[in-house]
Amino acid sequence: MSDVVASTSSWRHQAPLATDVLQKPARLLPKMKLEELVTVMLVTGALLFQNLPIGFFLAAVLAIYIAVVHGDFIYRSYLTLNRDLTGLALILDVKFDLWRRLRQNKGIHEIFLEIVKKNATKTAMIDIETEKTQNFAEFNGHCNRYANHFQNLGYRSGDVVALYMENSVEFVAAWMGLAKIGVVTAWINSNLKREQLVHCITASKTKAIVTSVTLQNVLADAIDEKLLEVDGIQIYTIGKPNRPDFEDLKTKLDSTKTAEPKKLDKIDFKSILCFIYTSGTTGMPKAAVMKHFRYYSIAVGAAKSFGIRSCDRMYVSMPIYHTAAGILGVGQALLGGSSCVIRKKFSASNFWKDCVKYDCTVSQYIGEICRYLLAQPVVEDESKHRMRLLVGNGLRAEIWQPFVDRFRVRIGELYGSTEGTSSLVNIDGHVGACGFLPISPLTKKMHPVRLIKVDDVTGEAIRTVDGLCIACNPGESGAMVSTIRKNNPLLQFEGYLNKKETNKKIIRDVFARGDSCFLTGDLLHWDRLGYVYFKDRTGDTFRWKGENVSTTEVEAILHPISGVSDATVYGVEVPNVEGRAGMASVVRQTCEKEDEEEFVKRIGARLAASLTSYAIPQFIRICEDVEKTGTFKLVKTNLQRLGINNTTNSHSIYIFDSRSRNYTHFDTLIRNQVSMGEYPF
Repeated sequence: MSDVVASTSSWRHQAPLATDVLQKPARLLPKMKLEELVTVMLVTGALLFQNLPIGFFLAAVLAIYIAVVHGDFIYRSYLTLNRDLTGLALILDVKFDLWRRLRQNKGIHEIFLEIVKKNATKTAMIDIETEKTQNFAEFNGHCNRYANHFQNLGYRSGDVVALYMENSVEFVAAWMGLAKIGVVTAWINSNLKREQLVHCITASKTKAIVTSVTLQNVLADAIDEKLLEVDGIQIYTIGKPNRPDFEDLKTKLDSTKTAEPKKLDKIDFKSILCFIYTSGTTGMPKAAVMKHFRYYSIAVGAAKSFGIRSCDRMYVSMPIYHTAAGILGVGQALLGGSSCVIRKKFSASNFWKDCVKYDCTVSQYIGEICRYLLAQPVVEDESKHRMRLLVGNGLRAEIWQPFVDRFRVRIGELYGSTEGTSSLVNIDGHVGACGFLPISPLTKKMHPVRLIKVDDVTGEAIRTVDGLCIACNPGESGAMVSTIRKNNPLLQFEGYLNKKETNKKIIRDVFARGDSCFLTGDLLHWDRLGYVYFKDRTGDTFRWKGENVSTTEVEAILHPISGVSDATVYGVEVPNVEGRAGMASVVRQTCEKEDEEEFVKRIGARLAASLTSYAIPQFIRICEDVEKTGTFKLVKTNLQRLGINNTTNSHSIYIFDSRSRNYTHFDTLIRNQVSMGEYPF
């Protein structure tokens, strides 16, 4: 010991280095060789503990070594221990519950009947539009009318019926009733029209369409323009039809019995329940296959994650044809016994009025509506409500705390996709995070969700020399992937009706040869404490107004327009607005003599006629020419970098005016409104 201590006199100049290592290990350790590190540890220990016995000295050196090399990890693990253990307990709880249900092998409709028997006289559904309230027994009878009517018509398990309806109790009763006889329902986006609508209907191979009185006109237009071929497809309206070939379903239902339908086919926990459409990352909307057990795991998983109880009253104003409202929202009533209040369409001015009037305690949200609510003037009802929890996704970090402080609610942020095999949940309310991943190497490998490094330009996975993907570490950003395992119901990827589209979402040889993962198409950031934050979309999709917009879908509308030489669509950032606004860069044909404003007006009319409101590009950039790839595709990266700036005299920009439903010059006045967050997008 004395020899070691004595030798330190010639190494005194290394003491500052040892101190520096202790203070800033992350900066210095990567630059040091192992023998240098050992030397520094010995010197530091000798300096600090030179009067202690050799055993204590070696223990001190070991402690210093552990502190320097692993201290940061140990500290971070300590900070997140409670969160990670809670998350582990939650995963096990959901898994055990799902395995119990798999052994029982009952369909959603049978589980719903268990809820009905326990809560027969309790309020189940409130439809704000019609002001009708139904208890669970009455609502079940409503569902049975659909089941019995279509069963009497000969519909059997595996047949498909498309539901093209707005938010309503009728929508929920239709799909639950049809589920009782095994009929698969296709949940069609009620905003769709023309080509998009026709694609979704034909892709489902439906035998019938159920629509509302207001939406039947959109269907009629598609038929009249010969876009939709309806031979062999019966169209029903909930109310008086406007065409002789449409049938009034409401009148038929009113005279149909409310008893449980006959059990003619086997319908179990693994049967197909419905098709939910998602725009994915490319092309037209795709029909994701939703099985009974998948619906159950999403709804019950959300309830367990955020503490949604049977005594809660859920407010649903988001589109029910989406997973968020149709499962996270409505599913709490069907599978948990909560009451459900349904509004036809979200209204910022009526949100808190409704919550107070109907005594709502939980609501489903997207980040966009939180911004709308925060922008509303202060009203009395926002201090009288009993709302305790909002569950959803996309709440921006900048407005998260102001929203919570003003409205006194808890935020249950989550991340997932309709067709994905896994999801993330923010169980401790960490501001801005959509969930978390454990930082421990052991739990990282056990967790089904990982982030992998991708090319910033192409979005393609970066692979090592042996062909495997590179996993991200805390502090890095990457594309989210989730494990696919055929023998685990929680990790099964059912995909889409179109098998080619299904294969596009699977990435193989990810962390080991022969494995496979579901590729979400999203970039996320993983911070040092394991919290995950949504960063951006990859591929040919951007998110606007809480909806995924396929760029190729919009480009398909632009390309056939006369005078358009070429066009590309992408998302751009706009100050003080969630998501990315659509921008279409359009190259005019050189022989085009039409006035530019008339040209843009004609483009706007075509886009408005064919696209949903959220898919219409908010900006049009008219270009003389743009850079192209070797395969003659327009280079989006440079255009995306320009964003809404106009740094070239050869380009002019127009902005969409939602009031006039047309485009106007993006002049200095409007530009200032946009930068201040005052433009009415």
